[in-house]
Amino acid sequence: MKISRDYLDWLPWALATLCVAGSVHIVSVLLMPEVAPRNAYARLLAAAQSAETTANGVALLPRAAPGTEVTPFEDSAFVEGVCLFDLSKGLLRVRADADPEDLLALSFHARTGRIFHSATDRSAIKGKIDVLVGDARQIEAVEGEDEEAPPSQVHVTAPSMRGFVLLRSLAKRASDRERAEQRLRAVSCETVAEPES
Repeated sequence: MKISRDYLDWLPWALATLCVAGSVHIVSVLLMPEVAPRNAYARLLAAAQSAETTANGVALLPRAAPGTEVTPFEDSAFVEGVCLFDLSKGLLRVRADADPEDLLALSFHARTGRIFHSATDRSAIKGKIDVLVGDARQIEAVEGEDEEAPPSQVHVTAPSMRGFVLLRSLAKRASDRERAEQRLRAVSCETVAEPES
């Protein structure tokens, strides 16, 4: 079967068009979290500014309702809170008591929304969740300060200076909602000073 010479003349142009279109698509998808004006960090920042903030630094998010969700895939069975952090002001320390009967989940996100660490009540050490978040330099300074300390605290290196910790507490029944909210109120998010070098 003989292929017409006209088709072969257009083949390089068609392949070049497909390569350019594919490249533009991939680049635009990868850049979207960085340039989107209403990304997860911006939505949570706005929600945290108008929400009740506990004495321990947790902003309690409003109950999920259709059309008013702050984050995607919200479940009304969870009570949610958020801790925003800026590592230029110091390290972030998140502490919580774990109760094996009740789910408490923490997810640590970069400013773009990407998860870089998560913890639940099942990952608690001796009934406590204790996570210290910093950039690579800050975590190196903390670990170099006392190398013989017991591993009761988890050290996590954040990929960006700003981000957020999303806290979720499960209310198994509607009557458990107040108890789930109290679990979030007991979580502590505090900025701690870097160790002196």
